[in-house]
Amino acid sequence: MSKREYRIVNVGSHVNPPARMWEEYFPKNLRDRAPKRVLQEFDGRGEYEALILEGVAYRQLDSQIGIKTDGDLVAVSGVPYARSFENGHPGQREPRARLEAQDMDGIDADVLVHPGYPIMLPKDRTTRWGMMVAFNDWLADFCEAAPDRLIGIGEIPLWDINLGIEEAKRIAKRGLRGVLMPAIPGYVGAWSSPADAPYTDARYRPLWSALNELGLVIVVHADAAAATPGLQDYTNPGINMIINKTIPSEMIASMIVGNVFHDFPNLKVVCVETGVGWMAHLVSWMDVLVKQHPSMYRGLAGLPSETFHEHIFGSFLWDTIGVFNRNTIGVDNMMWCNDFPHSYGPWPHSIEQINKDMGSLDEDDRYKILAGNAVHVFNL
Repeated sequence: MSKREYRIVNVGSHVNPPARMWEEYFPKNLRDRAPKRVLQEFDGRGEYEALILEGVAYRQLDSQIGIKTDGDLVAVSGVPYARSFENGHPGQREPRARLEAQDMDGIDADVLVHPGYPIMLPKDRTTRWGMMVAFNDWLADFCEAAPDRLIGIGEIPLWDINLGIEEAKRIAKRGLRGVLMPAIPGYVGAWSSPADAPYTDARYRPLWSALNELGLVIVVHADAAAATPGLQDYTNPGINMIINKTIPSEMIASMIVGNVFHDFPNLKVVCVETGVGWMAHLVSWMDVLVKQHPSMYRGLAGLPSETFHEHIFGSFLWDTIGVFNRNTIGVDNMMWCNDFPHSYGPWPHSIEQINKDMGSLDEDDRYKILAGNAVHVFNL
């Protein structure tokens, strides 16, 4: 088989399993905890397909499955919901349809992260663990249809590092290419798992060692989360969406100052869909502080910018500031995404958006951002 030529790699898109997936894939010994599909009346406006988790019914947000018109939707607290999890393009649920969606948009490969349904965060950690296992197995099956084009990112628990390591080993064997980790480890958000310790803490070292050996990429996705719990309001996430793209700076700084990358040189962190413009300030500011306050950074292995350029990456949908500052951020550290199937992404007009945002770039820089960097980081 000849090696695939990658021209555009979408580093940041989503899958949305069908509602019955949870009961089908949940660990057998925990299946009674799985989210269960129901048809339920909401607000006297008719039946919706929903998932019941710990007694709470969750519907699908239309924006998460790519619906851009009102259609058969009703607004509840200002947020419209789809009637079914089956709405939207089938490429978010079916691998062959996903490949067709890629071909329609000129995409050669997708880096796939978690489902895009409303936040289902069980309070019980055993239930949350079961959801991770179920999703990882479903995603691995999804990606097996075309492992050179469907690049899956799994989930691991951080409240139990040993369990997280075992799950990382398991999903690596299943062909997944990375692990999703929260930008703020103690934050209980959409896909976070609280470890109650900063990333400078020594308790993470066994995990760093395992990921370093396995070659799994650390992936951060900010979702519509907020750093301040008081701002977390998923019925009105506007403020969160404005500020949350820079949240990974805490993780990046912690890992660099903690010499994590020096001790585990194969580790790479990719911030998907966060944009990259903010990184221009971060990478410059870290060096300024190290030079101006050396006593605060004794034992640091090299300048932060050097470590950043070797280990930290980010992807963007629209980011003219990032493109303008590409030489500060590092052209080798920038990637592109279209956030399929979410309604505000450019699919199926990604090529037009790419030409608009990157038309001024030379061929070499354009290739690196659109494909070359992803090929390198995810070992495609």
